[in-house]
Amino acid sequence: MKLLNFRDKFQFTILAIASTVISISSLNSAQAQTEKGFKCDASESIPTTMYYNSQGAKEPWIKWVSEHFSDANWSPLSRCQAVSDRLEEYRLDGKLKYVTLGMQNQQQIICVASYDNGPCEGLVYTLKPGQDGIAALNNLFAWGSGQQNLDSSYESSSIIPYIKVEDRL
Repeated sequence: MKLLNFRDKFQFTILAIASTVISISSLNSAQAQTEKGFKCDASESIPTTMYYNSQGAKEPWIKWVSEHFSDANWSPLSRCQAVSDRLEEYRLDGKLKYVTLGMQNQQQIICVASYDNGPCEGLVYTLKPGQDGIAALNNLFAWGSGQQNLDSSYESSSIIPYIKVEDRL
């Protein structure tokens, strides 16, 4: 009889441990799904820099379609991954307030700035040679496509725009 009780207690303990492990695992995967931040989503045909907001919804930010830098080992997927990682780092460091244009290594870049009309504080990505930077910046974000009232600090195409992004984070 004692052996049976011991076996029953042992089985109950094993079931309790298994139940706890499953509960913790479910909690961790739920937290991972709602974790806020930038990630590269390559689940569709076009790699896309996604922002996962605090409600767990994903917002497309940049769709990576250009093969221009592929000869330099920067495929759309590798650019998506690198830029998503950079944006996440800038977000965590508090540098992702505005996105604007700058120059680096004699190439035009899209970069982050901490304040309106501030200097570039970090590379987002390099533009193709000869690409219209202002047009690229104004058309950069997938969430801005077709929107008339992007919150920008520019008044004409001769002034470099600063796109305010901090309110979307």
